Amino acid sequence: MPSGYTANIYDGKDVSFKDFALSCARAFGACIHQRDDNANDKPKLREKDNNDSYHIRRLNEAKKWIKPTNAEFDAYVVKQTAYYNEQIDKQNKLKIRYENMLKQAKNWNPPSSEHEGLKRFMIEQLNNSMEFDCSFDYYEQELEKLKNLTYEEYVKDMRDSNKRDIKYHTEELKKDADRDDKANKWITDLYKSLEN
Repeated sequence: MPSGYTANIYDGKDVSFKDFALSCARAFGACIHQRDDNANDKPKLREKDNNDSYHIRRLNEAKKWIKPTNAEFDAYVVKQTAYYNEQIDKQNKLKIRYENMLKQAKNWNPPSSEHEGLKRFMIEQLNNSMEFDCSFDYYEQELEKLKNLTYEEYVKDMRDSNKRDIKYHTEELKKDADRDDKANKWITDLYKSLEN
């Protein structure tokens, strides 16, 4: 049975080695940028300096950072406080649902000794889920931090985060450029090897 790469050969079409090789090249990482292109398209070089790339957009946003105002800090504290309290409330409600189901599982009388394992399993699942899903220590700790957070600390955290973003996206742009260079060399070398 032919693959997508060998179908034309299978169908008796006149396929040159160059066309076959270029078709197969599309399966390699250097051509990943063409993954959504028509399967008959030949490998093409990657375009550089795409001003719409994720890292360029994020880097440009980070470079436009402005120190937040006191009002923005106050709004942040109100918003985060509401969020953390909402999460604690959700986990409390979830814990009640788990506890209600756990009570029913514990009170259930299995119809036979062969069903005892099912009862133990249900209880174990509920206990494990409660332990994992209903721990709101994180949110309580974050609320405590938020109560003690000063405007100056908030600005410093924001500035530090922004610096990390600039560093990260600058490094990622360099990595993207290096990957583009390697992919373009791979494609160029392929075309050169097929000219003979």
